[in-house]
Amino acid sequence: MQIHSDGNNHFACSQYGPKWPGPDGDRITILLTLMKRLPLGTINLNGFDEHVEFIPSVPLEEIIEAGTNWTVEKDASYYLHAHQIDYIVALTDSEEEPNWPAFESLEYDSEMQRQLQDQWNLEVEGVSQGAYVSQAQHMLSTPSRLGLKAQIDEGQAVWPPRQLNATGKRLDSASKQMTESATILTWTRLSAAGAPSEFSGRAPLLGGVSTVLVQFDEGPKGVFMLADDEFETPHIGGKVYFGIRRLYGQDGMMHYGLKAVLSDS
Repeated sequence: MQIHSDGNNHFACSQYGPKWPGPDGDRITILLTLMKRLPLGTINLNGFDEHVEFIPSVPLEEIIEAGTNWTVEKDASYYLHAHQIDYIVALTDSEEEPNWPAFESLEYDSEMQRQLQDQWNLEVEGVSQGAYVSQAQHMLSTPSRLGLKAQIDEGQAVWPPRQLNATGKRLDSASKQMTESATILTWTRLSAAGAPSEFSGRAPLLGGVSTVLVQFDEGPKGVFMLADDEFETPHIGGKVYFGIRRLYGQDGMMHYGLKAVLSDS
């Protein structure tokens, strides 16, 4: 992620530069990453959703408020902007089009970029061949899933949230905010042929799919796909943080979720 700040104006693009948001990125994921790195505030969507490639399965406003804790308001401190051509987004204190800064670009395989984009298009237009998740189910789980909100059961954090505990007692709604970092317990890299059907079209282009089993400081464990691991290898005991990325396309919409990103520390 590349960020350029000039006073109250903040700009961002992917690590690859303004021409490619990465294998599982787009303007929405770049925006969310930028917002998570800034102090909380209020934002005006300012027509930003007109520049997204695919319709998100959950309204953009809900994704922002669940995944970043920012508040979407008409009278807000910041306005959202998306570059007309490049994958650059901005948060500024004016609704006027900003002066876009220049960003550096990494070398990447342009043919792989094209093939991945074609695969995303096919995926969004089709129906998931894996475990089908309805739009209603996806919306209900958004706050806890993107916001890492856990339930409390006899003093212990429970995540992902569930209706009943092991004894059949109904649990309260998720309310505890977990830390957005975790420790790798184990990891694996699924071959292109062994990847779940939701990712079977993209896995061969990426050389497989990596996943990690992690444990949060609060106790819960979870399995996450890795993101931004093209140049790094996970290791047991290593740390990850979490970013919102594209997961899969289905029924004309894009599903977003958390992926683990290897931490430098």
